[in-house]
Amino acid sequence: MFVKIWMRSEVVTVTVDETITSACSLMKQHRIRRIPVIDKDNRLLGIISNEDLKKALPSEVDASQDNTARALAHQIKVETFMTRTPISVSPADTLEKVAGIMRKHKIGGIPVVTEGFLVGIITESDIFDAFVEVLGSENHDTRIELYLSHDPASIYKIFEVLEAYDTPIKNIAICNNHSPQTRSMTLRIASEHAQEIIDELWEIGCKINSIIHSD
Repeated sequence: MFVKIWMRSEVVTVTVDETITSACSLMKQHRIRRIPVIDKDNRLLGIISNEDLKKALPSEVDASQDNTARALAHQIKVETFMTRTPISVSPADTLEKVAGIMRKHKIGGIPVVTEGFLVGIITESDIFDAFVEVLGSENHDTRIELYLSHDPASIYKIFEVLEAYDTPIKNIAICNNHSPQTRSMTLRIASEHAQEIIDELWEIGCKINSIIHSD
């Protein structure tokens, strides 16, 4: 799965000349936690997050800040607190790569750029939506989670069973399962012969972990 399919093309942005108060208002209005910072040509210059704003704006319970200091703080430009040259990805990158970057750097969203121009943003919520799409269920689907060996022939045998029943495959996901002996496969199929298919999968040596039928 590629970033370009799941990214959001309509991105809320700010420029370096806007105030952190403006950025804060946009985050509250759109219920987001980060905003890319761009120039007039839509080139990505940085990103400002909710955490950056917390550092920039004085706490409401901080008695050491008078009204003048608070007013001045709200007029600080985005440029002062934004993260410059932020981590970015391309539309052609995979969601697996993006998820790895998010986990490594402990961030929840990444700008998507093409030749330096901002074209979208991909967030942890988008990745979760993609995961649900792959492993979710629709009407009259059967989801089968099974274990199979690392031998390439084991996958071909599964496909042979599905082909024998002319079975449409809605989704398929394979995980190495961190095991030297087996890996897990999740299949979503649409077939009136689901039970027969399951029986034959057992017969060819697949260990079925779970079966979910959707009405």
